[in-house]
Formats: sequence, C-alpha cells, structure tokens
Amino acid sequence: MSDMTQIVRREISRSATQARGAFRAVLVSIRRALQVQLTHADALAGEALKDVELFQNFGFTSAPPAGTQMIVLPLGGRTGAAVVIATEHGNFRFQLGADGEACVYNQWGDRVHLRQDRTIHLVAQAKVLIDTAEVEINASTSMTVTTPQFTVTASTGVTLTTPTVAASAEITAGADITATGEVADAAGGKTMSGMRSVYNAHTHGENDVGGPTDTPTGTM
Repeated sequence: MSDMTQIVRREISRSATQARGAFRAVLVSIRRALQVQLTHADALAGEALKDVELFQNFGFTSAPPAGTQMIVLPLGGRTGAAVVIATEHGNFRFQLGADGEACVYNQWGDRVHLRQDRTIHLVAQAKVLIDTAEVEINASTSMTVTTPQFTVTASTGVTLTTPTVAASAEITAGADITATGEVADAAGGKTMSGMRSVYNAHTHGENDVGGPTDTPTGTM
C-alpha cells in the first residue's frame, strides 16, 4: 500500500470520527407560525439546541408538546445544520390493539383509529366539525344515529326517499310537511287519505225525522 493511500484513508477516518451522528433531544418549545416549524430542545449534557427545523411528511403536520423526545440529525455531521426527523411522547401515544393498525391522535385523547376489524373509530371530546359544499354517505346496510337531540336546519327543504318513515317520538317542523305516500297514526290503519275518504262520504241520521244527512258540502 502506497504512502498516499494510507494518508487518504487516515484523513477519511479522521473526518468520519469528527462528523456528528444522529442523537436524541427533548423538546422545550416550538414555533408553529412558520413555513417550517422551529424547535428549541435540550440535548445530551445540557446542550441547548435553538431553531432546529422540524421536518414532517407532506400532508401531515403536528405540533408536539414540551417533553417530546426527538431524533436530531446533523446534516453533514454539523450540529448547526441539524433537523428533527422523528418525535415521540410516550405519555400521550395511543396504544394500538393489533399489528397493522394506525391512528391519528393528539395529547387530549381525540383520535381517528383505523382498527384491525376494519372499523374507523373517531373520538372527539367536544365536537366534530365539517366545512364543505356537499356531504355524501353511502352505507350499504344501515345508518344509525343515537343522540338526545337531533337538529336539521335546511334553508330550502328536506327530502326523504324511502318506502316508510317510522317515528316513535314527537317530530316538530317549523314549516309545511308534504308526503307523496301515506301518513298513518300509531294504530296503523288510519291514514290521512283514508280519513279523507270517510269524511267526504259520511252521512248520519237526522235529529228531526231520522233520515240520513247529505254528504258534506265541503270535502277534505
């Protein structure tokens, strides 16, 4: 081996030992209102890291809370060019139930859990808010809503295309209700059209001579 080859290898080895590898740190604070979030963190031996960029995958963003563990990667081995490539906080991480599951969560317990049984479980402690021009739900078997109070505010109308609408509680409408089919009471045999037919054709005995009355002059 030539002297020059030895010198080159020695310099490469020296440079490699001087270049800093990835290391752990603990998040102190984060600056969110930037194109790329910047973190302040504490590293080994009390080393303070300032304005370290937090890189996340496109389409997903989070603001980790203080105390989050981070993996810091010094680009080119230089701490001044370091970026955060991973974060984890064991106190808040949602515990998955099976391999292959996934979950989006926050530190307050709200989550969207993609479960092994092919259920998507959404948990929001306060409210689920959707802002969009149109919402379409296609459920091949059924759809159930269980709530103490259900309110629909529609400015132009509500359309139900269904063979039968069954109501076991009071329904209040602030405007007209129009049905293209029958409207029946709890007994099931008295419909609006049936009552109309009976009224329009009904007669009864006269009080004076006992004869039947004429049918009503005004029909329903």
